[in-house]
Amino acid sequence: VEEKVVEAAEFSKPFLDEGMVSVSGGKDSMAMLHIIVTRVSPDVTVFHWDHGNALMPRGVEREILNGITAVAPQARLIIQKYSVDDEEARVNWRKWYAEFFSTLKSLGFKYHLLGIRREESCRRSTRGRAVQRKYWTEIHPIYEFTWRDVWAYIFRHGVPVPSVYFRYARLLGWERVRLVTF
Repeated sequence: VEEKVVEAAEFSKPFLDEGMVSVSGGKDSMAMLHIIVTRVSPDVTVFHWDHGNALMPRGVEREILNGITAVAPQARLIIQKYSVDDEEARVNWRKWYAEFFSTLKSLGFKYHLLGIRREESCRRSTRGRAVQRKYWTEIHPIYEFTWRDVWAYIFRHGVPVPSVYFRYARLLGWERVRLVTF
């Protein structure tokens, strides 16, 4: 795992001056954030999308924000909350995508560092470590990490993750548990 951590940190360096670290608060993005702020730079720009009351329980959202600020206290934190906060948020995904990507575009960063891993899905396995989008490039520092690598890193370094992981990982399996699952 240590070799992958060193490689992820080195891979991230060139993108931080013109980039932001996008953090959902899930295990992968929190591990990535911790690697970047402890191995590369503590004063990065961090972006967090708050999905709103209809899509993210407020207790979980508080845990996420507390975790981000604990891991990256010197970071410049940008939080954007989804404007739809009722039942429509659960069914109108096109509106969510439009608002989310419009927000990312308006921030004007050249690079977006994301905690995407190859093994998470067939679609993600074909993306690669750097993906050119229309207005920015996605950078995936922990792309080669396995689920075991992520959990080993989290436990070794005490990286905070939402407590729902610990409640539901036993039911779903540590290899399958994801923040979006809940």
